[in-house]
Amino acid sequence: MRLLIFFLSCVALRAADFVGSDLLQGPVAQGINQAAGKTAADFGGTLPGRQAFVDGRATAAVLMVRDREVAPVLTGKIGVVEFRLASAVVVVATHRTNRAEQITLENLANTFARDPRSPARNWNDIDPAARSELITPAVSSPAGSMVLEIFQGLALEGQPFRPDVRLRIEPELAADLLASRAGSIILIPRPLSGRGKVLQVADGRSGRSATAYSPDENNVHNGDYPLQVPLILYVRQDRLSELSPALRWLFSDEAAALLEKQGLFPAPKAARTRFVQRLDTR
Repeated sequence: MRLLIFFLSCVALRAADFVGSDLLQGPVAQGINQAAGKTAADFGGTLPGRQAFVDGRATAAVLMVRDREVAPVLTGKIGVVEFRLASAVVVVATHRTNRAEQITLENLANTFARDPRSPARNWNDIDPAARSELITPAVSSPAGSMVLEIFQGLALEGQPFRPDVRLRIEPELAADLLASRAGSIILIPRPLSGRGKVLQVADGRSGRSATAYSPDENNVHNGDYPLQVPLILYVRQDRLSELSPALRWLFSDEAAALLEKQGLFPAPKAARTRFVQRLDTR
């Protein structure tokens, strides 16, 4: 599957303890630095972060991991510990009066792609029992959320969007469309409180689950919800104790709130508690 150049910044990184996805620039990086008592984080991108980690120029890396992509392997048989820290998610929302409760990746491709196998321009193209209502597709991809890139890579498999899809609309306009347009279908990074309703999504591709999942924190963290790319934290096993203060902060409620504000889905509190317990038992 052709999956995106969305997280592949190729800038060079200086040596740092924490490297990886540029989605963690700003407040998250500042929190790590404060917890570590030094400048420990340099989030310049997943691709350079992976290379720095493999080369031994970094101790920990937060990487956006594509489907079936393998974990980085260090030389010298050094062990690597993994933590599923968060996920970048695409939420599919529609008007609250829409009878649809779920949708498949194929339905979404037929709705948003420029050259789909079976174009869907009306809601009864997706569900013959649905009322005749013109589909109004849009994408709200605020800075740092990468909704557009993730959806184009996963659901459209690299295809361009159809010309009439409204791309990168502001969250306020997305909320207005969900409230006022009966035929709206909007891609957003997180559910909008009180506006529209969220659809469950089924992968449905060959060899994949046909079960539809809602984008709640457990379905996202377990990997069941299909429209997501996880951010995995990889840490050198021999440096866990040294990095413990920064790691404990990264697993805290404070860090989770910052990740959520960024538009990401942080690991559930129960999972983060287990992460801390893993630090205590090594």
